[in-house]
Amino acid sequence: FPNIHSIMGMGMGMGMGVGSIAIRGRLLLLLIWATVAHTLVVLPDGRRVHIINNNVLLDNVGDFILTRVEELANNAIAEKGAFSMSIGSGTTVKPLSALAGRLDFSKVHLFFGNERTEGEAAGKCFGSGQEVFASLGIPDSNLHRVPELPAEEAAEAYEAIIRGMPPSVVGVNDNNGLPSLDLCLLGSGADGHCASLYPNSAQVVESPGGRAVYLAAEGKGGITITIDAINAARNVLLSAGKASQSDMARKCLAWSNAAANRALPSGMISTSEGAVVEWILTEESAADLPAM
Repeated sequence: FPNIHSIMGMGMGMGMGVGSIAIRGRLLLLLIWATVAHTLVVLPDGRRVHIINNNVLLDNVGDFILTRVEELANNAIAEKGAFSMSIGSGTTVKPLSALAGRLDFSKVHLFFGNERTEGEAAGKCFGSGQEVFASLGIPDSNLHRVPELPAEEAAEAYEAIIRGMPPSVVGVNDNNGLPSLDLCLLGSGADGHCASLYPNSAQVVESPGGRAVYLAAEGKGGITITIDAINAARNVLLSAGKASQSDMARKCLAWSNAAANRALPSGMISTSEGAVVEWILTEESAADLPAM
């Protein structure tokens, strides 16, 4: 933000009165407050819940996610020379364009948490992000596309790709032996789904304790990363900022059986395999949470 003194100086130069300057000063202070209003709660199971004041004038949630992605990427690159991240489509991908110039994208590897692999919608997630990928200058060799095959075959082929990555790109989880991405970037629906992990679907019933990294997504003509693979990641960022998601957030974060509740897949994402799991909520989506 501009320096408050420079704004006051501009006001004086334009002939504004003291009252007008005071009002502008208060508005600026409110704007500054809106950018920093952020509560962090660490649950007993280790999950971290960020509750952010998402001011109507500012995308504080988006800015927070971008800052965390930038931090995690730079840390991974400094530690091992590369950063691996799984993404979805649409709302979780488009904001990443703001990271142009802030990361060395020649060292960033993108994987897809879910993708259509059959029919006219094949490659939908990749297609929706192409403009973003181009704006970031990610090398084609670092964009790991899902093969357009029947879903079962595509899941096996894509799992082989991710398992074949060098350790500097995708490590191995010490607890369950599954590939360990540096970050899984997810959004949750009001029904508790994330990626193509829908309540009580076949791909959810496989977890926890499954050995697959990717599975066919029941009824979707595509594939999804599994809950076990998400839990094997080093970091997970899961956003749910809408008021309509408040009941889902309450159940996922406050119910004692959340990690085994297949009716709410987002709640099954846990720290059990060592992942740092961060939920990003707004005051509206956190409204139904009990006092923490």
